[in-house]
Amino acid sequence: MAEAVAHVPLDEFLAGEQRGDRRHELVGGRVYLQAGGSERHDLAAGLLYEAVASGARQAGCRPFTSNRLVHTRLGSTYYPDVMIACGKAPHRLYETDPTLVVEVLSPSTADIDRREKAAAYTASEALGLLLLVDPDNRRIEAARVVEGELRWSVYTSGDVVITGYGDLDVDAFYDALDAIATTS
Repeated sequence: MAEAVAHVPLDEFLAGEQRGDRRHELVGGRVYLQAGGSERHDLAAGLLYEAVASGARQAGCRPFTSNRLVHTRLGSTYYPDVMIACGKAPHRLYETDPTLVVEVLSPSTADIDRREKAAAYTASEALGLLLLVDPDNRRIEAARVVEGELRWSVYTSGDVVITGYGDLDVDAFYDALDAIATTS
């Protein structure tokens, strides 16, 4: 006998997120609990936010940290570590067309970030750049949609990532992260 799997509608999911004290993501109608991040993960997200927030505001856009949902065209909702959205918000709890999304990788979710989330985020016509940032190694993966095609680049030591909201010097970013992190 097959077990029934509950499908949670978006409005029910959003109501639960407002009431709860833990964050979840909605993927394919199913709700998944979000795990906590490491010290380096959280510090990396904060440094990345600092690198792009001022430029985003100067461009008339809104920078967000990990507390703002993206509701993708594929129907899933995620909390990216950093996001920039321009224009009017479609809903008080989420954005639909971010122009920049940053995910700081974790060992347990890196494959999901590279496959599932990358596909969902890049379905947005507004997205100009998706960054996948390794908090432990000097490596930033960047996806840009060019002429309807997803193109990946890898940035390492000595490289600079042009974000449109501020340049991200890989070495300066990781030097700053190494200077403030107290754990490995």
